[in-house]
Amino acid sequence: MTDFRKWFLAFAVLVVMVGTAYADTYQCFANAGVPARVRGEERTALLGDLILNCTGDLPSEGAGLTANIQIFLSTNITSRIVDTTTGKTDAILTLNNPLPQYQRLDTTSGVIVPNVFSGIKAGDNSLLWLSVPLAVPAPPATTPVDEVRTFRITNVRANAVQAFSQGQTFIPQQITMFVTLYSSVSVAINNPTQVVGAVLKGLDFTTRRCNDEGSMSTAYGQCSSRGTTDAASTSHRLAGLLKYSEGFDGAFKQMISTAQNGAILGTVSASESGYLNTPVSVLGQANVAGTVSPYGLPSNYGTATSATRLIAKFANIPAGVSIFVTTRELLPSTTYYTTSPTTAALVSVSDLTGTGGSASFPLTATGAYDNSYSDIGGYSCSKAKNGDSAYGIIQVPLFGGAGAATWEILTSSSAVVEYISFGVMVEYSAAPQSNLPALTGSTPGTVAGNFAPISSDDKMSAVSPIPRFADLPILKTLVEINPCQTTLLFPFVTARGGFDTGIAISNTTLDNSKDLPGGTDKWPFETKAQAGFCKLMYVGDKEDGTSLAKPIQTSGVLAAGKQLVYTLFGGGSGIDATPGFQGYIIARCDFDLAHGFAFISDLGAQKLAMGYLALVLTKNSGARGGIESLSH
Repeated sequence: MTDFRKWFLAFAVLVVMVGTAYADTYQCFANAGVPARVRGEERTALLGDLILNCTGDLPSEGAGLTANIQIFLSTNITSRIVDTTTGKTDAILTLNNPLPQYQRLDTTSGVIVPNVFSGIKAGDNSLLWLSVPLAVPAPPATTPVDEVRTFRITNVRANAVQAFSQGQTFIPQQITMFVTLYSSVSVAINNPTQVVGAVLKGLDFTTRRCNDEGSMSTAYGQCSSRGTTDAASTSHRLAGLLKYSEGFDGAFKQMISTAQNGAILGTVSASESGYLNTPVSVLGQANVAGTVSPYGLPSNYGTATSATRLIAKFANIPAGVSIFVTTRELLPSTTYYTTSPTTAALVSVSDLTGTGGSASFPLTATGAYDNSYSDIGGYSCSKAKNGDSAYGIIQVPLFGGAGAATWEILTSSSAVVEYISFGVMVEYSAAPQSNLPALTGSTPGTVAGNFAPISSDDKMSAVSPIPRFADLPILKTLVEINPCQTTLLFPFVTARGGFDTGIAISNTTLDNSKDLPGGTDKWPFETKAQAGFCKLMYVGDKEDGTSLAKPIQTSGVLAAGKQLVYTLFGGGSGIDATPGFQGYIIARCDFDLAHGFAFISDLGAQKLAMGYLALVLTKNSGARGGIESLSH
């Protein structure tokens, strides 16, 4: 019995010793906190930090132990490569959350042990940190050496497009990170797979009336000039708005946030830049922690190359049409146009990817728009005031009907879901006789909104911009050039048997007094003056039963307020005489609101005379059908 008690006591001591040793074993717990919300259109989405919180003790030789720590993403990694020889990136791993003024990168020399390590590209979706010490002194001291209690991985960027392209469901697509640790001693990682990004749609785009109260009108008449094509003019007319809206709050980002350079690790900044701690001023911002070299990080670590950019890509713009855009956003007006304090500046009109230009040197306006005019749909533009207070505009060069304008966000707020509007002008000088502007037919001119810069680079890079986005255009119709036409039917005309027919066609598009000498008011209507040809088709025959040698004739350009007047027997106004003809005439005039009158009489109108109004035929393709009337 005594022997049993001795053995039982020894066994109990052993169990306690083993349990104590197990409890003190060095192990880590992975935690990513709340996943960062990232734009699904982005190729360089900044993910949330992953943290390894470690407990327990290392073996007695812990001061010399190191580990290789590696991560794998569910998408490609797109962090910046800072050393093309070694493959090092600006994605960093820090030990024990060192204060900014005590951060020492692994590339620096000296007696102070580094506590910041650069991730090395280990595959398109993997980063590796080599020889990371598991025990370090608390800075700025060099001794004593204690176990690392916190490993933080930050500045990891991902190609969110890969997840976004899988489609959106009720729950956003996720980007996950898997972490492993290799060392000469066994170190367990609990919950090694963490969600570090929730992928959301970041942008919506639409075209609006210039009062921001409905969709923009896109139909234009070929015969009616719009605005001016003079880039220096101050009388440009808004066609409407290009309106960009965030998919979620914080989708529009500045290049760098206030007090971001030198902030404490883990500080969340609503900017395109990641973690920054450069001793020198970066993007005009001094280090708030007072970090002094050799502490801190190089200026290319975490720094974005631009703020969020918004691009408008124009395509299939018909020949003869000029496109102008405002250099700044339209100011907030109640709940319209732009949220406060969202601002942006035009940085490029010459780059289809939105990469060129700089917000430090925005484009200078060449002219201005006049918001006293209405848009093409007749809606007032009076509230459409430009953010530069000068109504500045600039022309977008078009090549083969294509061009682009890019604005860069200057200020934004994550406290609201933002939207921002820019003015667009569609302008041309009517010359239908030369088919200018060219008719669009079934292929209208379009504009597509997108985040920018646009890039196909979906991997880690030393040269590609940050941020960069996939080309996922939101396409809208911008301009449709339609023929301005009125078709008239003169159902009976004759120039035989001693009779003649007089034809008169009036262009009645001049219908407001302001366009007349001495006129001051736009009454009774405000139709835009038009001009165009009239094509006359003679259907019938001559007295001998033969057809006319020239059954189709075309007049000269008939200006607004003018008339085409001639007789069949004698001709006139550039129309050849057709004595002996009898039948009917269909006249197609290249302007709206044409009206016709026919007058049949004996030659000289001595004995008999009668007249009638031409029938106005409805526009119809194919078979005529529709309505024939004496009015529009």
